[in-house]
Amino acid sequence: MFERNLKVTISALMVLFFLSATASAAGGFGQYTTGGAGGATVTVTNAADFRTYVETVGTPYIVQVSGTIALAPVDGRVRIQSNKTIRGIGENPTIIGSLGFKNDCSNVIIERLNITCPKDYTSEEDGVSIKERITNVIVTKCSIYDSWDGLLDISRQSDFITVSWCKFYYTTVNNGNNNRVSLIGNTDSSGDEGTLRVTFHHNWFGSYCLQRIPSVRYGKAHVYNNYYYFLNSDNYYAIWSRIKAECLIENNYFKEVNNPYYNIDYYGEDAGKISASGNILDNCIGQIHPGTDSVFSPPYSYTLDDAKHIPAIVQYGAGADGLDGYPPHWVLSVYGDFDLNDIVDENDLIVFADYWLETTNIDDADYYDDGIVNGREFALFAGNWLEVPPDLTAPGAPSNLWALGSNGIVSLDWSDNNEPDFEGYNIYRSTDSASGYTKLNSSLLISSNFIDDTVTNDTMYYYIVTALDSSENESNNSAQACAVPNSETDTITLQENATGFCGVDGIIDTKHEGYTGSGFCDTTNANGAGINWNINIASAGTYTFVWRFANGSTDRSAKLIINGSDVLSGINFPATGAWANWDVLSADIALTSGIKSIRLEATNSDGLANIDYLMLAGAAPEIAPCQ
Repeated sequence: MFERNLKVTISALMVLFFLSATASAAGGFGQYTTGGAGGATVTVTNAADFRTYVETVGTPYIVQVSGTIALAPVDGRVRIQSNKTIRGIGENPTIIGSLGFKNDCSNVIIERLNITCPKDYTSEEDGVSIKERITNVIVTKCSIYDSWDGLLDISRQSDFITVSWCKFYYTTVNNGNNNRVSLIGNTDSSGDEGTLRVTFHHNWFGSYCLQRIPSVRYGKAHVYNNYYYFLNSDNYYAIWSRIKAECLIENNYFKEVNNPYYNIDYYGEDAGKISASGNILDNCIGQIHPGTDSVFSPPYSYTLDDAKHIPAIVQYGAGADGLDGYPPHWVLSVYGDFDLNDIVDENDLIVFADYWLETTNIDDADYYDDGIVNGREFALFAGNWLEVPPDLTAPGAPSNLWALGSNGIVSLDWSDNNEPDFEGYNIYRSTDSASGYTKLNSSLLISSNFIDDTVTNDTMYYYIVTALDSSENESNNSAQACAVPNSETDTITLQENATGFCGVDGIIDTKHEGYTGSGFCDTTNANGAGINWNINIASAGTYTFVWRFANGSTDRSAKLIINGSDVLSGINFPATGAWANWDVLSADIALTSGIKSIRLEATNSDGLANIDYLMLAGAAPEIAPCQ
């Protein structure tokens, strides 16, 4: 029943609820795009005919793609001219190659297509490449996958673009080019100010997407009601608001995402801005911008779906094979809760009465799919009448977990859970961050701290904490913390994507073996690129900074900056011979008490060595949350 195509409901309440579902895909910044409307409709089955129609100058066409069209060997791409609609029809319509645009063209709709561009297929190597002053474009109901450079890029003063109800994915964990999704603005000096206005809504960013989801320079990106779930937790980041960009991020669902949205402090006062609200961050880790910046207001109307319904709504409707409309209401709630307010009541009875004994336009009420709404559905409706749904909402994951390694013990601390139905915590430990965890507590912990005295010195331990409520719902895992107990001094270890790690001018990578935690910091190859951490020093004194690093065949230099002041220059990270060969480098630094913002910054054009972690040894140092 879930796979049936929905029709528009006749009830007034359902019309109100499904307003955004029935709204035209032409919404967003591309709202005035009409494509090939008014032109002839042609069906193509081969590359030559496809190229002829989409590259015709001055004539509108609705070009229907049937079957699979491979654009090679003639350059592997097309350059779409203005006033075209390119629409897939039939079973599995597919373009192999790059859909590019003739410079300065406008008014193009691409819909209901599978699109992929393999490595070396064309010089462009994007699935869809919207660049060189292309305006008024809609890409909707497409599945774009396994493209070598990017799945859908928008750059070079292109403008007024809507990307809606599409599915983006890769079929391998890393295709060798870091599984990039959507780059908006291709360089820091592109001169794109005043352009690159793009709307992403109801898209499914799926398996093995790693970065640029989207990455935005200069533009204004409205990102709402999208579903982010990559099937693996090793993505680099999702949304990056870069130089002079503005990102409005609303009611998205992020599941197990590293760095859901950020604007890392690499551009100083030109760092991108982020306004974020209504998003669900389900077991996400890493950097999350507070979302309090002032950004643009969209010049169009739109209706936001509740973020908790986005996984079901988007998986139902996104992609070349996505169904129209929304899933039946019982996929999102219980049968009879037509207005999705979590209770079956009088308002729902009015809706149900409209459906009673009807045989047409009844998809949202015909639970048994027998063509009529009758006593069978009424029994379900009556059984749910005024029932309060069970509490299936888990508490929020504990935050700000950190660990201190001492002689024979590891002390853990995290922020209190203040939810009214909170019952307690579970704590789990592992000696390998890639393997499973073992629960340490036999009964629920009430306090937000724990001492593990069952450890062996000089072994790295990894910890996560969960919260439980009175209905026995268990939260997602906290961010991971790690510690190495030893007999000589107290230590804290700051891993990527954990409390105290405040960002890298680059990516969290996993492509070289031998790292600990979830990856390592790989900065951009630039003088001034760096990594930021936060610590708290309770007692002034001398502390030892230890970086675990790998450096290939070339030495790299750096400096240490604390609270904005240079405290140590001329730090040399020597070559280690290969990127999988790891070593340590240490320095003793005198610190006063208080919160310290730590930055390791490259002083050469190659950037930093790859940094696995920062360990700090001394008199009971603490990890501090990022501000």
